[in-house]
Amino acid sequence: MDKKIFRTNIVPAGRNLSLSDLRHLAMKEPENFVRKMQEGAESGKLRLQDIRDIKGLFMALGDVQVPVVLELGGVKRTVSATAFPILTGTLAIAAINEAYARVPSIGQELVTEIEDNKKITTIAAVATSDKNVDEVKELEDLPEIGTDESKVEIRHKRNGRKLTISAEAIEENEIADIVSRINALGEIAADWVEEQTLERICDYYGSRNTPIEPYVYRPNGTGTALYRATANTPGTRAPSGTRVNNNAFVDDTDLDAARAVLMAMKNDRGKRISIPWSEVSLLVPDGILGKVLKVVNSEYVPGVENEVSNWGPRGQFRTRSILSSPKLDDISTSTWYLGAFKRQFLRKWKLRFEYVTLGMDTQAYLNSRVAFQARIAWDCEVGSRDYVFAVQNLAATTAPGD
Repeated sequence: MDKKIFRTNIVPAGRNLSLSDLRHLAMKEPENFVRKMQEGAESGKLRLQDIRDIKGLFMALGDVQVPVVLELGGVKRTVSATAFPILTGTLAIAAINEAYARVPSIGQELVTEIEDNKKITTIAAVATSDKNVDEVKELEDLPEIGTDESKVEIRHKRNGRKLTISAEAIEENEIADIVSRINALGEIAADWVEEQTLERICDYYGSRNTPIEPYVYRPNGTGTALYRATANTPGTRAPSGTRVNNNAFVDDTDLDAARAVLMAMKNDRGKRISIPWSEVSLLVPDGILGKVLKVVNSEYVPGVENEVSNWGPRGQFRTRSILSSPKLDDISTSTWYLGAFKRQFLRKWKLRFEYVTLGMDTQAYLNSRVAFQARIAWDCEVGSRDYVFAVQNLAATTAPGD
Protein backbone atom coordinates (compact mmCIF):
# COMPACT_ATOMS: atom_id res chain seq x y z
CA MET A 1 0.00 0.00 0.00
CA ASP A 2 1.29 3.47 -0.90
CA LYS A 3 2.44 5.25 2.28
CA LYS A 4 1.71 8.59 0.61
CA ILE A 5 -2.02 7.94 0.46
CA PHE A 6 -3.79 9.17 3.57
CA ARG A 7 -6.63 7.39 5.22
CA THR A 8 -9.35 9.41 6.86
CA ASN A 9 -8.83 10.78 10.32
CA ILE A 10 -6.01 10.46 9.30
CA VAL A 11 -4.07 7.20 8.96
CA PRO A 12 -1.66 6.43 6.13
CA ALA A 13 -0.18 2.97 5.91
CA GLY A 14 2.71 2.56 8.29
CA ARG A 15 2.08 5.27 10.88
CA ASN A 16 -0.60 7.41 12.46
CA LEU A 17 -0.98 10.96 11.22
CA SER A 18 -2.44 13.50 13.62
CA LEU A 19 -4.69 16.35 12.61
CA SER A 20 -1.86 18.71 13.42
CA ASP A 21 0.33 16.79 10.95
CA LEU A 22 -2.37 17.16 8.34
CA ARG A 23 -2.57 20.89 9.03
CA HIS A 24 1.20 21.12 8.76
CA LEU A 25 1.14 19.36 5.37
CA ALA A 26 -1.59 21.67 4.05
CA MET A 27 0.32 24.74 5.20
CA LYS A 28 3.83 23.71 4.15
CA GLU A 29 3.01 21.65 1.02
CA PRO A 30 -0.42 22.91 -0.12
CA GLU A 31 -0.17 21.60 -3.69
CA ASN A 32 1.00 18.22 -2.48
CA PHE A 33 -1.85 18.18 0.05
CA VAL A 34 -4.49 18.68 -2.64
CA ARG A 35 -2.93 16.05 -4.88
CA LYS A 36 -2.72 13.43 -2.14
CA MET A 37 -6.28 14.02 -1.02
CA GLN A 38 -7.52 13.57 -4.60
CA GLU A 39 -5.48 10.41 -5.07
CA GLY A 40 -6.79 8.97 -1.83
CA ALA A 41 -10.42 9.74 -2.69
CA GLU A 42 -10.13 8.38 -6.24
CA SER A 43 -8.52 5.16 -5.04
CA GLY A 44 -11.20 4.61 -2.40
CA LYS A 45 -8.63 4.62 0.39
CA LEU A 46 -9.91 7.95 1.66
CA ARG A 47 -13.68 7.98 2.30
CA LEU A 48 -16.04 10.52 3.78
CA GLN A 49 -17.91 7.92 5.81
CA ASP A 50 -14.68 6.93 7.59
CA ILE A 51 -14.28 10.33 9.22
CA ARG A 52 -14.86 10.08 12.97
CA ASP A 53 -13.95 13.58 14.10
CA ILE A 54 -15.14 16.07 11.52
CA LYS A 55 -15.04 18.83 14.14
CA GLY A 56 -11.32 18.24 14.64
CA LEU A 57 -10.81 18.20 10.88
CA PHE A 58 -12.67 21.49 10.60
CA MET A 59 -10.61 23.10 13.34
CA ALA A 60 -7.36 21.87 11.77
CA LEU A 61 -8.08 22.94 8.18
CA GLY A 62 -10.76 25.62 8.44
CA ASP A 63 -8.32 28.54 8.13
CA VAL A 64 -5.66 27.04 5.84
CA GLN A 65 -5.55 28.19 2.22
CA VAL A 66 -4.51 25.80 -0.57
CA PRO A 67 -4.25 26.39 -4.35
CA VAL A 68 -6.77 24.76 -6.67
CA VAL A 69 -7.48 25.09 -10.38
CA LEU A 70 -11.01 26.10 -11.38
CA GLU A 71 -12.39 25.77 -14.88
CA LEU A 72 -15.16 28.24 -15.74
CA GLY A 73 -16.46 28.59 -19.28
CA GLY A 74 -13.53 26.63 -20.62
CA VAL A 75 -11.01 28.94 -18.92
CA LYS A 76 -8.77 27.56 -16.19
CA ARG A 77 -7.44 29.69 -13.39
CA THR A 78 -5.66 29.04 -10.12
CA VAL A 79 -7.29 30.34 -6.95
CA SER A 80 -6.83 29.87 -3.23
CA ALA A 81 -9.51 28.14 -1.19
CA THR A 82 -9.88 26.85 2.34
CA ALA A 83 -8.45 23.36 2.80
CA PHE A 84 -11.44 22.03 4.74
CA PRO A 85 -14.08 22.33 1.97
CA ILE A 86 -11.53 21.21 -0.61
CA LEU A 87 -10.83 18.00 1.31
CA THR A 88 -14.47 17.49 2.31
CA GLY A 89 -15.63 18.29 -1.22
CA THR A 90 -13.16 15.82 -2.73
CA LEU A 91 -14.47 13.11 -0.43
CA ALA A 92 -18.07 14.18 -1.03
CA ILE A 93 -17.86 13.86 -4.82
CA ALA A 94 -16.45 10.35 -4.42
CA ALA A 95 -19.38 9.51 -2.12
CA ILE A 96 -21.87 11.04 -4.57
CA ASN A 97 -20.43 8.98 -7.41
CA GLU A 98 -20.77 5.82 -5.35
CA ALA A 99 -24.35 6.67 -4.39
CA TYR A 100 -25.22 7.46 -8.02
CA ALA A 101 -23.77 4.16 -9.23
CA ARG A 102 -25.72 2.18 -6.62
CA VAL A 103 -29.08 3.26 -8.05
CA PRO A 104 -30.22 0.61 -10.58
CA SER A 105 -30.79 2.06 -14.05
CA ILE A 106 -31.48 0.92 -17.59
CA GLY A 107 -31.60 4.33 -19.28
CA GLN A 108 -28.02 4.05 -20.52
CA GLU A 109 -28.99 0.87 -22.40
CA LEU A 110 -31.69 2.72 -24.36
CA VAL A 111 -29.85 5.79 -25.63
CA THR A 112 -26.76 6.90 -27.48
CA GLU A 113 -25.01 9.56 -25.43
CA ILE A 114 -23.94 12.86 -27.02
CA GLU A 115 -22.66 16.17 -25.65
CA ASP A 116 -23.59 19.63 -26.90
CA ASN A 117 -23.57 22.88 -24.93
CA LYS A 118 -26.37 24.48 -26.94
CA LYS A 119 -29.88 24.83 -25.55
CA ILE A 120 -31.35 23.49 -28.78
CA THR A 121 -29.39 20.87 -30.68
CA THR A 122 -30.21 20.20 -34.32
CA ILE A 123 -29.44 16.72 -35.60
CA ALA A 124 -29.31 16.32 -39.37
CA ALA A 125 -30.38 12.88 -40.53
CA VAL A 126 -29.14 12.70 -44.09
CA ALA A 127 -30.95 10.02 -46.10
CA THR A 128 -29.73 9.20 -49.60
CA SER A 129 -32.29 9.64 -52.36
CA ASP A 130 -31.53 6.86 -54.81
CA LYS A 131 -32.87 6.38 -58.30
CA ASN A 132 -34.77 3.24 -59.28
CA VAL A 133 -32.05 2.14 -61.67
CA ASP A 134 -30.97 -1.49 -61.38
CA GLU A 135 -28.45 -1.47 -64.23
CA VAL A 136 -26.22 1.08 -65.96
CA LYS A 137 -25.36 0.23 -69.54
CA GLU A 138 -21.82 0.53 -70.85
CA LEU A 139 -20.83 4.12 -71.69
CA GLU A 140 -23.98 5.49 -70.01
CA ASP A 141 -23.58 8.09 -67.28
CA LEU A 142 -23.97 6.83 -63.76
CA PRO A 143 -27.05 8.33 -62.08
CA GLU A 144 -26.25 10.73 -59.29
CA ILE A 145 -27.88 10.36 -55.95
CA GLY A 146 -29.26 13.32 -54.09
CA THR A 147 -29.59 14.04 -50.41
CA ASP A 148 -32.83 14.68 -48.60
CA GLU A 149 -31.76 16.35 -45.38
CA SER A 150 -34.30 16.25 -42.57
CA LYS A 151 -33.58 17.55 -39.08
CA VAL A 152 -34.77 16.90 -35.56
CA GLU A 153 -34.37 19.07 -32.50
CA ILE A 154 -33.22 18.01 -29.07
CA ARG A 155 -33.81 20.56 -26.34
CA HIS A 156 -32.46 20.72 -22.80
CA LYS A 157 -33.64 20.42 -19.21
CA ARG A 158 -31.64 21.85 -16.32
CA ASN A 159 -31.81 20.39 -12.83
CA GLY A 160 -29.77 20.14 -9.66
CA ARG A 161 -29.69 20.15 -5.86
CA LYS A 162 -27.61 21.70 -3.09
CA LEU A 163 -26.95 21.11 0.58
CA THR A 164 -25.72 23.35 3.37
CA ILE A 165 -23.81 22.18 6.44
CA SER A 166 -23.60 24.58 9.33
CA ALA A 167 -20.62 25.09 11.58
CA GLU A 168 -22.83 23.93 14.44
CA ALA A 169 -23.42 20.53 12.79
CA ILE A 170 -19.67 20.12 12.43
CA GLU A 171 -18.99 21.29 15.98
CA GLU A 172 -21.46 18.66 17.22
CA ASN A 173 -19.76 16.08 14.98
CA GLU A 174 -22.95 15.17 13.07
CA ILE A 175 -20.98 13.05 10.62
CA ALA A 176 -23.71 10.41 10.09
CA ASP A 177 -26.22 13.07 9.07
CA ILE A 178 -23.69 14.83 6.84
CA VAL A 179 -22.77 11.60 5.03
CA SER A 180 -26.43 10.69 4.60
CA ARG A 181 -27.27 14.04 3.04
CA ILE A 182 -24.28 13.96 0.71
CA ASN A 183 -25.19 10.43 -0.42
CA ALA A 184 -28.71 11.67 -1.09
CA LEU A 185 -27.36 14.08 -3.71
CA GLY A 186 -26.11 11.19 -5.83
CA GLU A 187 -29.25 9.12 -5.36
CA ILE A 188 -31.53 12.04 -6.22
CA ALA A 189 -29.58 12.82 -9.39
CA ALA A 190 -29.65 9.19 -10.53
CA ASP A 191 -33.40 8.93 -9.93
CA TRP A 192 -34.25 12.08 -11.85
CA VAL A 193 -32.11 11.24 -14.87
CA GLU A 194 -33.48 7.68 -15.02
CA GLU A 195 -37.10 8.79 -14.72
CA GLN A 196 -36.66 11.50 -17.35
CA THR A 197 -34.98 9.06 -19.75
CA LEU A 198 -37.73 6.44 -19.42
CA GLU A 199 -40.48 9.03 -19.83
CA ARG A 200 -38.91 10.16 -23.11
CA ILE A 201 -38.36 6.65 -24.45
CA CYS A 202 -42.08 6.03 -23.82
CA ASP A 203 -42.95 9.53 -25.14
CA TYR A 204 -45.13 9.74 -22.06
CA TYR A 205 -46.45 13.22 -22.83
CA GLY A 206 -46.25 13.53 -26.60
CA SER A 207 -47.92 10.23 -27.52
CA ARG A 208 -51.04 10.60 -25.42
CA ASN A 209 -54.37 10.68 -27.23
CA THR A 210 -54.31 14.37 -26.31
CA PRO A 211 -50.57 15.08 -26.57
CA ILE A 212 -48.78 17.75 -24.56
CA GLU A 213 -45.23 18.99 -24.15
CA PRO A 214 -42.54 17.78 -23.88
CA TYR A 215 -42.32 15.71 -27.06
CA VAL A 216 -39.40 13.36 -27.58
CA TYR A 217 -39.71 13.64 -31.38
CA ARG A 218 -39.34 17.09 -32.92
CA PRO A 219 -38.86 16.90 -36.72
CA ASN A 220 -37.82 20.35 -37.96
CA GLY A 221 -38.59 21.66 -34.47
CA THR A 222 -42.26 20.63 -34.44
CA GLY A 223 -43.40 18.49 -31.52
CA THR A 224 -44.84 15.28 -33.00
CA ALA A 225 -46.33 12.18 -31.40
CA LEU A 226 -43.82 9.35 -31.76
CA TYR A 227 -46.21 6.42 -31.23
CA ARG A 228 -49.42 6.12 -33.25
CA ALA A 229 -51.38 3.12 -34.54
CA THR A 230 -52.49 4.93 -37.70
CA ALA A 231 -50.85 3.85 -40.96
CA ASN A 232 -48.10 6.16 -42.29
CA THR A 233 -47.86 7.91 -38.91
CA PRO A 234 -45.78 9.74 -37.79
CA GLY A 235 -44.47 9.45 -41.36
CA THR A 236 -44.80 7.40 -44.52
CA ARG A 237 -41.81 5.27 -43.58
CA ALA A 238 -44.02 3.64 -40.91
CA PRO A 239 -46.71 2.03 -43.11
CA SER A 240 -48.24 0.19 -40.13
CA GLY A 241 -47.69 3.02 -37.68
CA THR A 242 -45.47 2.75 -34.60
CA ARG A 243 -48.02 1.43 -32.10
CA VAL A 244 -49.93 -1.84 -31.80
CA ASN A 245 -53.28 -1.55 -30.03
CA ASN A 246 -54.85 -4.44 -28.10
CA ASN A 247 -51.52 -6.24 -27.87
CA ALA A 248 -51.18 -6.99 -24.16
CA PHE A 249 -48.25 -9.30 -23.51
CA VAL A 250 -49.58 -12.84 -23.10
CA ASP A 251 -47.48 -15.13 -25.30
CA ASP A 252 -45.20 -15.23 -28.33
CA THR A 253 -47.99 -14.24 -30.72
CA ASP A 254 -47.92 -10.75 -29.19
CA LEU A 255 -44.21 -10.56 -29.89
CA ASP A 256 -44.92 -11.66 -33.47
CA ALA A 257 -47.44 -8.83 -33.86
CA ALA A 258 -44.93 -6.23 -32.66
CA ARG A 259 -42.18 -7.65 -34.83
CA ALA A 260 -44.40 -7.49 -37.92
CA VAL A 261 -44.82 -3.73 -37.43
CA LEU A 262 -41.11 -3.23 -36.82
CA MET A 263 -40.13 -5.23 -39.90
CA ALA A 264 -42.54 -3.20 -42.08
CA MET A 265 -40.56 0.02 -41.54
CA LYS A 266 -39.11 1.54 -44.72
CA ASN A 267 -36.24 3.68 -45.92
CA ASP A 268 -36.57 6.83 -48.02
CA ARG A 269 -36.93 4.76 -51.24
CA GLY A 270 -39.93 2.94 -49.84
CA LYS A 271 -37.96 -0.27 -49.35
CA ARG A 272 -37.99 -2.21 -46.10
CA ILE A 273 -35.05 -1.53 -43.83
CA SER A 274 -33.00 -4.31 -42.32
CA ILE A 275 -32.66 -3.87 -38.57
CA PRO A 276 -29.92 -6.11 -37.10
CA TRP A 277 -31.77 -8.34 -34.65
CA SER A 278 -28.71 -8.34 -32.43
CA GLU A 279 -29.55 -4.69 -31.63
CA VAL A 280 -33.22 -5.27 -30.77
CA SER A 281 -34.32 -5.32 -27.12
CA LEU A 282 -37.54 -5.80 -25.20
CA LEU A 283 -38.49 -3.01 -22.79
CA VAL A 284 -41.14 -4.03 -20.27
CA PRO A 285 -42.55 -2.80 -16.96
CA ASP A 286 -41.95 -4.90 -13.87
CA GLY A 287 -45.66 -5.78 -13.79
CA ILE A 288 -45.32 -8.10 -16.79
CA LEU A 289 -41.67 -9.09 -16.46
CA GLY A 290 -42.58 -12.53 -15.10
CA LYS A 291 -44.74 -13.31 -18.15
CA VAL A 292 -42.06 -12.08 -20.52
CA LEU A 293 -39.33 -14.17 -18.91
CA LYS A 294 -41.47 -17.30 -19.11
CA VAL A 295 -41.89 -16.81 -22.86
CA VAL A 296 -38.33 -15.84 -23.78
CA ASN A 297 -36.77 -18.48 -21.54
CA SER A 298 -38.94 -21.30 -22.84
CA GLU A 299 -37.29 -23.61 -25.36
CA TYR A 300 -40.62 -24.67 -26.85
CA VAL A 301 -43.96 -23.10 -27.72
CA PRO A 302 -46.33 -23.79 -24.81
CA GLY A 303 -49.06 -26.28 -25.74
CA VAL A 304 -47.37 -27.36 -28.98
CA GLU A 305 -45.41 -30.58 -28.91
CA ASN A 306 -41.72 -30.28 -29.85
CA GLU A 307 -42.07 -26.89 -31.60
CA VAL A 308 -39.06 -24.72 -30.84
CA SER A 309 -39.99 -21.18 -29.87
CA ASN A 310 -38.70 -18.49 -32.22
CA TRP A 311 -38.34 -16.21 -29.19
CA GLY A 312 -36.72 -18.73 -26.87
CA PRO A 313 -33.05 -19.36 -26.05
CA ARG A 314 -32.49 -21.14 -29.37
CA GLY A 315 -34.92 -19.07 -31.41
CA GLN A 316 -34.07 -16.85 -34.36
CA PHE A 317 -35.87 -13.91 -32.74
CA ARG A 318 -34.01 -14.05 -29.45
CA THR A 319 -33.60 -10.38 -28.55
CA ARG A 320 -30.41 -8.65 -27.50
CA SER A 321 -31.72 -8.07 -23.98
CA ILE A 322 -34.81 -7.79 -21.81
CA LEU A 323 -34.79 -4.42 -20.06
CA SER A 324 -37.13 -3.72 -17.17
CA SER A 325 -37.56 -1.26 -14.35
CA PRO A 326 -40.27 -0.69 -11.74
CA LYS A 327 -40.06 2.98 -12.74
CA LEU A 328 -41.77 1.99 -15.99
CA ASP A 329 -44.78 0.89 -13.94
CA ASP A 330 -45.30 4.52 -12.92
CA ILE A 331 -45.79 5.20 -16.63
CA SER A 332 -47.82 2.07 -17.41
CA THR A 333 -47.98 -1.38 -15.85
CA SER A 334 -48.90 -3.07 -19.14
CA THR A 335 -47.39 -1.12 -22.05
CA TRP A 336 -44.26 -2.68 -23.53
CA TYR A 337 -41.82 -1.89 -26.35
CA LEU A 338 -39.74 -3.68 -28.96
CA GLY A 339 -36.96 -1.90 -30.76
CA ALA A 340 -33.36 -1.01 -31.52
CA PHE A 341 -33.54 1.84 -29.04
CA LYS A 342 -29.96 3.08 -29.26
CA ARG A 343 -30.42 3.68 -32.99
CA GLN A 344 -33.40 5.93 -32.36
CA PHE A 345 -32.82 7.80 -29.11
CA LEU A 346 -30.10 10.30 -28.23
CA ARG A 347 -29.45 11.56 -24.71
CA LYS A 348 -27.86 14.97 -24.98
CA TRP A 349 -25.81 16.39 -22.13
CA LYS A 350 -25.63 20.17 -22.22
CA LEU A 351 -24.00 19.98 -18.81
CA ARG A 352 -22.53 16.82 -17.37
CA PHE A 353 -22.78 16.44 -13.62
CA GLU A 354 -21.14 19.50 -12.12
CA TYR A 355 -20.08 19.63 -8.49
CA VAL A 356 -19.14 22.78 -6.60
CA THR A 357 -18.19 23.33 -2.95
CA LEU A 358 -17.78 26.44 -0.83
CA GLY A 359 -16.32 26.84 2.62
CA MET A 360 -16.00 29.25 5.50
CA ASP A 361 -14.19 31.89 3.44
CA THR A 362 -17.50 32.92 1.87
CA GLN A 363 -20.21 35.45 2.63
CA ALA A 364 -22.49 32.59 3.72
CA TYR A 365 -20.19 31.83 6.64
CA LEU A 366 -20.13 35.47 7.67
CA ASN A 367 -23.94 35.72 7.49
CA SER A 368 -25.05 32.45 9.06
CA ARG A 369 -22.01 30.29 9.94
CA VAL A 370 -22.31 28.05 6.91
CA ALA A 371 -19.19 25.90 7.07
CA PHE A 372 -19.69 23.85 3.92
CA GLN A 373 -21.94 24.06 0.89
CA ALA A 374 -22.17 21.68 -2.02
CA ARG A 375 -24.29 21.56 -5.12
CA ILE A 376 -24.63 19.32 -8.11
CA ALA A 377 -26.19 20.42 -11.36
CA TRP A 378 -26.88 18.73 -14.67
CA ASP A 379 -28.62 19.55 -17.92
CA CYS A 380 -29.72 16.73 -20.19
CA GLU A 381 -32.57 15.82 -22.51
CA VAL A 382 -33.53 12.83 -24.64
CA GLY A 383 -34.66 13.15 -28.24
CA SER A 384 -35.69 10.76 -30.99
CA ARG A 385 -33.81 11.16 -34.26
CA ASP A 386 -36.12 8.85 -36.19
CA TYR A 387 -39.36 6.90 -35.79
CA VAL A 388 -38.71 3.55 -37.46
CA PHE A 389 -36.71 1.66 -34.82
CA ALA A 390 -39.17 1.20 -31.94
CA VAL A 391 -42.74 -0.08 -31.55
CA GLN A 392 -45.07 0.59 -28.64
CA ASN A 393 -47.60 -2.07 -27.59
CA LEU A 394 -50.76 -1.21 -25.65
CA ALA A 395 -52.88 -3.65 -23.68
CA ALA A 396 -55.98 -1.95 -25.13
CA THR A 397 -56.20 1.46 -26.83
CA THR A 398 -55.43 3.78 -23.91
CA ALA A 399 -52.00 5.33 -24.10
CA PRO A 400 -49.86 5.91 -21.01
CA GLY A 401 -50.85 9.16 -19.32
CA ASP A 402 -54.43 9.19 -20.65
